Amino acid sequence: MTDTSEFTIADVAKAAGVSISTVSRILNGKQDVADATRQRVQRVIEELGYSPHAQAQRLRAGKTRNIALLFPLKYPDNTPFNPLDMDFIVGAAAAAGQQDFYFSLLTTPVTQSSLLNLYRSSQVDGLVLMQIHAQDWRVDLLREQGYPFVMIGHCDDNTGLSFIDMDFEASVTAAFDHLVNLGHRNIGFLGQALDLHAAGYGPAARSWNGYQQALQTYNLPSIYREVPFSGKDVVDATYSMLDESPSLSAIFTTHAYTALNIIQALDERNLRIPEDCSMVTVTTGRIAELSSPTLTNIDFPSYEMGYHAVEMLTRTLEGTMTEPEQILIPPRLVIRNSTSSAKSK
Repeated sequence: MTDTSEFTIADVAKAAGVSISTVSRILNGKQDVADATRQRVQRVIEELGYSPHAQAQRLRAGKTRNIALLFPLKYPDNTPFNPLDMDFIVGAAAAAGQQDFYFSLLTTPVTQSSLLNLYRSSQVDGLVLMQIHAQDWRVDLLREQGYPFVMIGHCDDNTGLSFIDMDFEASVTAAFDHLVNLGHRNIGFLGQALDLHAAGYGPAARSWNGYQQALQTYNLPSIYREVPFSGKDVVDATYSMLDESPSLSAIFTTHAYTALNIIQALDERNLRIPEDCSMVTVTTGRIAELSSPTLTNIDFPSYEMGYHAVEMLTRTLEGTMTEPEQILIPPRLVIRNSTSSAKSK
């Protein structure tokens, strides 16, 4: 019997007709190697029985212990990553490390073939999907093929799927409850872009539903703008609402990281927060506490969401989670310095 311990990485490279560095990159789970090359090297590894370390053993077993967060680098309006996004990423990476999984961030848009190829070429064992829409082709495709994945967000049909998401409808309701209880009636709503809402992007569509429910519940005038993520758009939208309704006494926004732009617009109109205009936002506690004034907010636990999504995925891959897990996080209102009782105008 051949002693497989005699084979070296150089033997694998020679037999596969590639460089030693290429073999090394494949053994270490790098994804910048052509699929045909990766498959050829893996066949040679198996034929030779080459086993330099545990990662090679996992490759031969068809399990890489590689997972990835599928999070395109650009939003539909080409806005790059922001601090809220980074919390998702860091939380996901922390959970992967604690569970002894390799973690990758995939930032390029995928097609049906490239998405399936991530699994078929053994680049990943499972994925965490973000930016989920009500009808999401990625979810439908992976569910049909039986590949493991978890969502940060959820679809209209979540049968058999695991996800973690915020309850955006209830979050909007909680914000309006707070403002109405303070005596505010003319409340501006600044939501995410209209094209995201129309496309069924979860946070945008569900926030809009929550807003419509709040208007009906309290018989409030409709004062809203749905705008992209850019600072200029948010500033212009704030000006526009103030022009439309000079008696505006409060603003609620689901733009988690553009509070400073709203504050800027109010300041340029010589309006003080909260004396002249109260403000509530959906954002993380860290962003809310660093703002001036500190912001009353619906807490957006993005780090925890990234962490728990990966934790659910790793339990699925290891066979310790046999039933889908679906977590819808209820709103948690934290009252700070940006809200106060309404004053007559």
